[in-house]
Amino acid sequence: MLPMGTDAIYATNENRRYSTENGIATSFVAKGKQGKNEEQKSQMRYVLGKARSTTLEGSFGNEKNHYLLNKIKARTQATEIAWIFFGMLASNAVTIAKRRSKSTALKKAA
Repeated sequence: MLPMGTDAIYATNENRRYSTENGIATSFVAKGKQGKNEEQKSQMRYVLGKARSTTLEGSFGNEKNHYLLNKIKARTQATEIAWIFFGMLASNAVTIAKRRSKSTALKKAA
């Protein structure tokens, strides 16, 4: 079973159905009456939610520091959004470049 941690806003019926059909464990709060193994499911939701928030919020914190997103001095909302967009774009480009260079280094070593 593939685990996936998400925000509560994504716990729609469609997403619940999709994750159930594809064997994806989610951190969605259960609807309706409690069923079997509810304590175990509750613990799994807790672990998934904590991992999601740690990873996601931590990556945003690092990106704010490394790409100076915490020092945006935009005067309008549109320019602020543009600064954030390009900061995230730069972050993703660096991540992709690191993965590619690591992949090519492994291929050359083999």
